[in-house]
Amino acid sequence: MARPLQEFALAMSVVVVFSSVLPAAEEDRGSSVFEGRPYQLQRLDEPAPLLVPVNPRTVELDQRNTAAAWFMTGRLHQQRERFAEALKAYEKSAAIQPGSIEIIRAMIDMALRLNQGEKALKYAIDAVKLDPDDFQLLRQLGVEMVRGRKLDQAIKYLEQARNSPKLKELSGFYVLINRDLGIIYKGLGEIEKAADAYEIVLSALLDPNKYGLDRRTRDELQKHKSTSYEQIGQVFLQAKRNDRALTALEMASTQRNGKPGGINYLLAQLYFQKEDYTAAQKQIDIFFGSKLVKGRGPYRLLQQILVKTEQEDSLATRLEELVKNDPTNREVKAFLAEAYLEQDRLEEAEEIFTATLKDGPSPAAYLGLAQIYRRQMKAADLLENISKFYVQVWQQRPLPEPLATELEVLQKDKTFQDDFLKIIREQTTDGAHAEHFGKLLFVAEVVEGAERTEDAAELYRLALKANPAQAATVYRALGELFMAAELYTEAAAVYREAADKPLLQGAKPDNLLRLALALELSGETDPALEALADAIKLVPGGHPLLAFREAWIYYHAHRMTAAAKKFESFIAKYPKSEPWTKQAKFSLSAVYVQLGDFKRGEDILEKFLAENPDDIGVNNDLGYLYADQGKNLEKARKMIQKAVDAEPENAAYLDSLGWVLFKLGNYKEAISWLTKATDLETGNDATIWEHLGDCYNAIKDAREAKKAWNKALELVKEDTHPDEELIKRVEEKLKTQKSDIGKVKSESTDEP
Repeated sequence: MARPLQEFALAMSVVVVFSSVLPAAEEDRGSSVFEGRPYQLQRLDEPAPLLVPVNPRTVELDQRNTAAAWFMTGRLHQQRERFAEALKAYEKSAAIQPGSIEIIRAMIDMALRLNQGEKALKYAIDAVKLDPDDFQLLRQLGVEMVRGRKLDQAIKYLEQARNSPKLKELSGFYVLINRDLGIIYKGLGEIEKAADAYEIVLSALLDPNKYGLDRRTRDELQKHKSTSYEQIGQVFLQAKRNDRALTALEMASTQRNGKPGGINYLLAQLYFQKEDYTAAQKQIDIFFGSKLVKGRGPYRLLQQILVKTEQEDSLATRLEELVKNDPTNREVKAFLAEAYLEQDRLEEAEEIFTATLKDGPSPAAYLGLAQIYRRQMKAADLLENISKFYVQVWQQRPLPEPLATELEVLQKDKTFQDDFLKIIREQTTDGAHAEHFGKLLFVAEVVEGAERTEDAAELYRLALKANPAQAATVYRALGELFMAAELYTEAAAVYREAADKPLLQGAKPDNLLRLALALELSGETDPALEALADAIKLVPGGHPLLAFREAWIYYHAHRMTAAAKKFESFIAKYPKSEPWTKQAKFSLSAVYVQLGDFKRGEDILEKFLAENPDDIGVNNDLGYLYADQGKNLEKARKMIQKAVDAEPENAAYLDSLGWVLFKLGNYKEAISWLTKATDLETGNDATIWEHLGDCYNAIKDAREAKKAWNKALELVKEDTHPDEELIKRVEEKLKTQKSDIGKVKSESTDEP
């Protein structure tokens, strides 16, 4: 047969196949020319009989053929770069034949080409569920997670890829996965894990043939900043893998043809770590010669090297040489000034710090001058400089360590405090202005730390006038001042004032929340609930902290039935809103116990303990609950001991341990733990003193028992919401003790 006829027959067979599996267009459905009659090539030809298959096609086979047709349609669209149509065709194929890795891969590819990242991610997750060992897809998924800043998920998928049994460890793909993990772990500060990953990368760079690395992969590794020899060496240096660090850094130095730079600083650190101080000094000198120094680290290292080699007295001289060689370097000048300061060469230090400020603001210079003026007892100059540093960082907590140290010194020096107050009051006689703001804040924190609450409050009030734009944060500082001093009524007044300010409406919910807490702690429960209700109205959709605070107020006010309902509602609405959900569960357990429902209280804690066996809070609370009921005592002791071991200065945990020992009959040991609790600042609690009295009573020390019980009564009656049950219980104990003593005296005077 001639070739044209063969090609025609083949073409027609393809048409037949595709016409049987592709859905017809709407207008053509039911009108196929092949349907229901024999085929004739020409009208007068003898009709070919219809094919009747021996094994008729099943529905399953039809579906598979249809899926294949849609897949091939997608391939055709893809080849013609009609990616949207290709994706639709692949999706139709996947809908008919779900679970095909090949189809899902095609959909991922098209989704990425169309910049539909979320869709690609979904398909990739589906794919790895089908084949959890597909390391290529797992790596792709990990990279996409990095792009979405979901680093935990990225690590999960990349680790899964690295551990795939299908992946050969001596392969370029294995190296790239380790490179990816090394970068992520380094960024997260998990240096040991980063170093483990970089071990593979370095090994591959040193022996690419071993891992079958092609030139492209090798070049990618070397050119990528995070996997350069220098960066790899830095990771090994941080992980204290000195030999590997040296190998990497020497390779980096070779690549630079020995040109001085940051590698020499890293080598200096490495040799210092190896205690080769001569080599360390040589490398740091080379680094200084490059004039590429940034930051203070290199000068600190120089100082450490000189100390180790007993040349610390030469530090200033060395720094002077560096200043001479690099006169525009502000960091070395500042370090030299600090060296002068340590040697009490105050005038020379002052000269450098003052000159530094001519080039612009410098926190180090401000702090250095402040230290000089403190030593010289120049309060005005000290305040002028340190406040300029402080005002830049006062909302940052914790404060920078050097500033925090200086602040702590001044908080213990009443002379400076008095001088500061006199200076700032004189400067604000005619009113507080913007230039006073930093000084007012700084002096306020100094005297606040010295527990001079009235003086601090006065200064915060002046700061409000000096800079109204900062009113929101100043009101918060003033409120926290009163809260820390347990002046809750005054704190409530501050928060109400802030909430009523028209210019602070954005912070109103926060101020109302704080107002509610202050009111409750001052004994005004109903106004507290009203303030909280106002805050809730301002937050559409609610917020877990607002809901938790409402339940807590009922709990603190001993309105236990309402508290139970509110905590139950909170947990149902916010089942995973930590840490509030955890605290709500603990509080609900305590509420049930207060209501006499010990079983429900236990159930909450036991369920939480089963999920979190090492949580010291639940170990203590459940252990105490067992002890209070006199059950599971040995188990309770072990649980509470775990909490005490974790936090030996926690008065509540010490009380629990004392109480379970009392229940076990170990009275003297119990007394030692309870006494330790009462010696703590947080241990001046009525319940702890009651327990201590019970222990003394058990060993028949009536005098100490009476003292402890009386102390418990004194403390509980000072509470905003006194525990009436505790009062009644302790009074009954004192009454019984008095009766017993009277009985003993009476019996001792009876005639025989």
